[in-house]
Amino acid sequence: MTTQDSPQSSGTDREGLVGMLQSYGQDQLVKEVMTAWEDLSSINEEVASLRQQNRVLELDLQEREDIGAPDRARLIRMEEDLRAREARIIHLERMVEDSKKEIEELSVGTGALRVESLEGDNTRLLDEVEEKTGLLVEMEAKVATLVDALEKAAEAGLTSVTAEEVRTLNQELEGTQRELENERSEKSSLEDERDRLRELVEQVRNHLEIRDDRIGELEEQLQRVMSGPRSVSAEHEYLSEQIEELKRRLVDRNREYEALRRRERRLHREVFDRDERIAQLQLTMQDIEAGLSDRTAELKSLEESHDQIIGELNVLRKSEATREVVNKAFRDSLNVVRAHEQIQQRREDAGLPTGLEPIEPEDGDVPSPGGSAPPALRDIDE
Repeated sequence: MTTQDSPQSSGTDREGLVGMLQSYGQDQLVKEVMTAWEDLSSINEEVASLRQQNRVLELDLQEREDIGAPDRARLIRMEEDLRAREARIIHLERMVEDSKKEIEELSVGTGALRVESLEGDNTRLLDEVEEKTGLLVEMEAKVATLVDALEKAAEAGLTSVTAEEVRTLNQELEGTQRELENERSEKSSLEDERDRLRELVEQVRNHLEIRDDRIGELEEQLQRVMSGPRSVSAEHEYLSEQIEELKRRLVDRNREYEALRRRERRLHREVFDRDERIAQLQLTMQDIEAGLSDRTAELKSLEESHDQIIGELNVLRKSEATREVVNKAFRDSLNVVRAHEQIQQRREDAGLPTGLEPIEPEDGDVPSPGGSAPPALRDIDE
């Protein structure tokens, strides 16, 4: 309904405006057009100035953003530096806690006891291996001597030991040798275990040395951290103050930016209102121009009618003047005729010649120059 009513209302307004303009005189219509034209020119100047101010504000806003960009970048860098320093402080605190725990463990002596127990086990195993090795060598020598003696006695028949018993003894000897091999393999495995334990002990010692060095470094770092808490806290406070200052400046810039945005929106609204007014004035100007063109056409038609009427009036005036001249001439001729008739009547009454009698020559016809026609009557007027 609204979209349909608006064209109808605009058409009604247009018709009303056209009727109002048609009722105006030419001078008043020209004055109205000039007033509307001056208003339109002033509004165009105001719109141009507003656009210029809007452009200046946009440039100012862009300049402020460019000026604030290094501050924001600096703020971001300082926040990252602060986070890195806080992470480093947390890491150092954790390292200090780990160092304290390791120092407590070393104070308890679990690592030292373990190393001592490993060294004692290694010494005991070495003693057992040496003892078993000596027994094996001694048993091998005795068995070899016994076997040689038995073989010799059996060959000489000096003993009651049979060949079967010798074979049995040889088998036992082989079993003993196998056991000896097993003992040797165990010995080698024990030696390997001993070497491994030695390597383990060396590794433990190296780890202990590395741990001692690390503990010393951590103690030095802890001493530096503990000796310089004021500088760290002062730097932290300085960075915090700088961050707060930058935050305040950023808040101020944001407020200025919001104020500029509000001003820009207000200017946009004003420009929009001015554009609407300009559009309405343009429509009014179009209506005025349409009415003016109609009035101009009417004036042209009236001028043509006026010229035509003037022409007809001139023709009538000319014909009237001609009629008056003719009437005057007719009246004059009529007066002359009447006067002549009166004169003739008076002559007739007086018995005088009227002058209308034919003239007869005394001696006959007088030759007329130029022809032989009879003489004509002469009018008194001639």
